[in-house]
Amino acid sequence: YRDQLCETCLTRLDKNPMRIIDCKSEICSAIAAGAPKMIDHLCPDCQNHLDQTLRYLDVMGIAYTMDPHIVRGLDYYTRTVFEITSDALGAQSTVCGGGRYNGLVEELGGKPAEGIGFAIGLERLVMIMKNQGLDQTVFQNRPRLFIAAIGERADIAAQKLVFDLRAKGCYAERDLCGRSLKAQMKYANKLHAAYSLVLGEDEISAGTAELKNMETGETVSCDLCADKIAAVIH
Repeated sequence: YRDQLCETCLTRLDKNPMRIIDCKSEICSAIAAGAPKMIDHLCPDCQNHLDQTLRYLDVMGIAYTMDPHIVRGLDYYTRTVFEITSDALGAQSTVCGGGRYNGLVEELGGKPAEGIGFAIGLERLVMIMKNQGLDQTVFQNRPRLFIAAIGERADIAAQKLVFDLRAKGCYAERDLCGRSLKAQMKYANKLHAAYSLVLGEDEISAGTAELKNMETGETVSCDLCADKIAAVIH
């Protein structure tokens, strides 16, 4: 289709061909609509990464739509790109856009480091917060709870608990870097978390875990339920 592309897309063929998918020209859009979808040709590692991302969204109950035609304007993104939208502002629905860029730091001369970034339309965000009554929210500067997860099953459960607790106005954190248990507890101290909870297979099977007061060292058994945990740590 080279002879049918617009002038801009002809320059993109060598520099950044994925941008052709995002071209607003009717002719280029029609050509792109019939192009193979990247999501249908993922390598095993990328497919696993996508599946894990969707598992997190599912367990948190966050609604999403798979859009194989999203193309961000910068070429250093790898794997996942995303947009966060809201129907609170009419046609101006996109509030946030970003993606993962695992190779960017290394490309700029630094050590290999995974990364993710995004940009938010601040005015739109403030308007949405006002519409939803969130502009008076009091933000906590240190977590009330840090959850240290051991294993993949616990990792998913920890994500759901953190999400549910935050939805109740209780600031919670969890490890996102695959640290050892010892390193996770060290990180909890660094964050000055008020409480910590170790979550593994035994705790998930029993449906209970020990909440530890990080200042006194005292522990109390609690059901793995956001309501019950919030009642203890608030």
